[in-house]
Amino acid sequence: MAQAGAVPSISRQAARERAFRLLAGTVTALFLAFAALGGAFLWYDRAAGWLTHAHEVRIEIEGLRLSLTEAESAQRAFILTGDSQFTRQIEGARTAAAIHISALERLTADNPEQLERLARLQALMTTRMEVIDQTIAARRTGSPGAAIQIIGEGRGVEAMHGVRAIAAELEQEERRLQRQREHQVTVVRSVIIASLMIFAALLALLFFKALRDISLDREAEADVAQQLRRLLDDRTLLLDEVNHRVKNSLQQIASVVRLQARSVEHADAREALNRTLDRIIAVGRVHEQMYKTDDAIGAFDAGRYTEALAQDLVGSLGRDDVALETAIEHAVLDVKQAVPLALILNELITNALKYGCPPDRASTIRVAFGTEGELYRLSVADNGEGLPKDFSPAQRKSLGMRAVEALARQLGGRFEIEQPKAGASFAVVFPRS
Repeated sequence: MAQAGAVPSISRQAARERAFRLLAGTVTALFLAFAALGGAFLWYDRAAGWLTHAHEVRIEIEGLRLSLTEAESAQRAFILTGDSQFTRQIEGARTAAAIHISALERLTADNPEQLERLARLQALMTTRMEVIDQTIAARRTGSPGAAIQIIGEGRGVEAMHGVRAIAAELEQEERRLQRQREHQVTVVRSVIIASLMIFAALLALLFFKALRDISLDREAEADVAQQLRRLLDDRTLLLDEVNHRVKNSLQQIASVVRLQARSVEHADAREALNRTLDRIIAVGRVHEQMYKTDDAIGAFDAGRYTEALAQDLVGSLGRDDVALETAIEHAVLDVKQAVPLALILNELITNALKYGCPPDRASTIRVAFGTEGELYRLSVADNGEGLPKDFSPAQRKSLGMRAVEALARQLGGRFEIEQPKAGASFAVVFPRS
């Protein structure tokens, strides 16, 4: 039985270990998956930001080129017409070009090569704008020839060619960076998709593993339950067999005591043997109830036992003028309390039948058992002549009363002797748990 009892413990331990491993694996997988996805999304966001950055640089380069072209166009128009509105256009183009240069410096601050190109472009742009300013000043003197002569020197055209060449280099480099970053975005996107697929596959694997472990756990629990039922049945059968054998043994002892009582001539000895016989029978009834009923293992129905024993003892007296009144609550006690309670009950009822039921008149025996707050209370009373007026519980306790008092202490309770107006009353009070 020790080996059989160890199997459920091992199975439950294995089930707990599988559940723990599954939980640890799931948490680890989720943590790694979320960490990988978080890193991939950050990488993707950064790559997408750089892609937008390259696009912004190209827009600013194109804006700078258009601003310079607009300044050149306004320069030619002013030389031909002398209209001052074209000078305002030149100033607007100059301001726009400065804004684009400032934006490019900010956008390319982390790229030394682009900053170097931008510095050369800014120097050429300054030269080009100086040439434009010189032509405007010459035209304002009234003769377009001087302005055309300045243009003919070629410094402005050469500076503009340099500006366009450097702008092309800047744009080409940004296109190269843009293609590189587009490739990075594509790679990151592929990594994210692959991570999501791996994550989904991992979750599916964990899900099916969880289903399998749950199935195994259910099988283990079914096996454990079956083994526990078998062990419980074996234990119940063993306890029933023990109680049955104890009851049979007590019956054999009772038979011997009964024969001995019949052969004894002395009245006091015969009475003592009969009282002993009643006690043996009372204990035998305890074991009879425990193997004949469906009470829980280790439990004893004190109410049912009290009712049955009281009826049997009163009935065994063979007197129709003795009535039995009961007020009994059914209560399940621990089996360890059964024998002391049975002996107490037998002693009190036997005492009431002997001293509280005189043969010359009708008598009543009242037996009560029930709860009293957190206590159980068992009482036996009669309506006989009662206790002597000079009766002192402390000094005149009989052997039976001392036995009841000792058994009450064994139950953790106390023995009470009461003297009502009629008859006598005895009670035992003990804790419910």
